[in-house]
Amino acid sequence: MLKEIALDDRGDDQHVRGALRDGFFLVRNTVPESLLDEAYAMLGAFFELPAEVKADCRVPGANGQSGYLPPLVERGEKGRTPDWKELFHWGAPLPSTHPLRERYPARYPQPYYPDHLIPGIGSALSELHLRMSRFQLDVVRRLAGALGASPGYFEEMLEDGPVVNRATWYPPMEQAPSADHVWMVEHQDFDLITALPRATAAGLEVLIDGEWTSVEAPEGYTVLNVGMVLERLTGGLARAAVHRVVAAPGQGGGRLSIVQFCHPTPWTVLSALRGVTVDGEPDRYPALTAQDLFQRTMYRINRLDSQRTPHARPARHSQHAAEARP
Repeated sequence: MLKEIALDDRGDDQHVRGALRDGFFLVRNTVPESLLDEAYAMLGAFFELPAEVKADCRVPGANGQSGYLPPLVERGEKGRTPDWKELFHWGAPLPSTHPLRERYPARYPQPYYPDHLIPGIGSALSELHLRMSRFQLDVVRRLAGALGASPGYFEEMLEDGPVVNRATWYPPMEQAPSADHVWMVEHQDFDLITALPRATAAGLEVLIDGEWTSVEAPEGYTVLNVGMVLERLTGGLARAAVHRVVAAPGQGGGRLSIVQFCHPTPWTVLSALRGVTVDGEPDRYPALTAQDLFQRTMYRINRLDSQRTPHARPARHSQHAAEARP
């Protein structure tokens, strides 16, 4: 049973720390259910489009952080068989003159929305990204307080960070190329935290005490999980939980999910908070930047554009693609 963290409760810090050690926990959702329904309907329509049409929605040079990625591209760090899934990513733009965008252009690709294929999808997904980002800022403020840091400690890391939403379509397993494929192999996220509102079908599993446990977001809640960044920042007190997405035996149909990854700004140095590391244990992680961790992990899961040849064709951006903030 996942622990629940109440955002308005400032008293039970040990409970919050316990949830962070578990790696997965529940928070009551503040994102309107109607907005989530609208996004799922539009994304479902997008993933139903022919493969050659979706292929034109890839964004070269974005390492999959914007636009579409086809099946059999991403794999787990320890896995050799690619995941059986399709991806669509989007986020919020930065001004072209922002120093983060100038220094790390691949981390800040221009959002791409296929409004020419699914009218109105850009507006809906942009609003969902904004609402989920606000929700996650509320969560990290609560976590910071429970860890003895200033409430805005993590919030500053995320200000203008490459926070990204991902929609994942898991096609029916009977269509998979072989019996070796699964929807998503076991892995850990490499961000600060990840928000996982309800999906359209079961499949998410978390490794708890050596056993795989099915996890679903109850109505009105979002599942949150700890990423590698938060584990490093707490010296291992918070645990980046191992999880996977698999179809149960006999489970038919596909699965569509929407998540949001909270990545700190690339120039953030991931050094452990004072007084937070696990008592009696030696220092576990050397300091490195968020960009170093991102690049290393993207290489290991086959998501760097330089690893994939031939390069994707340029995407045909619709006239409704988001413009950079002034």
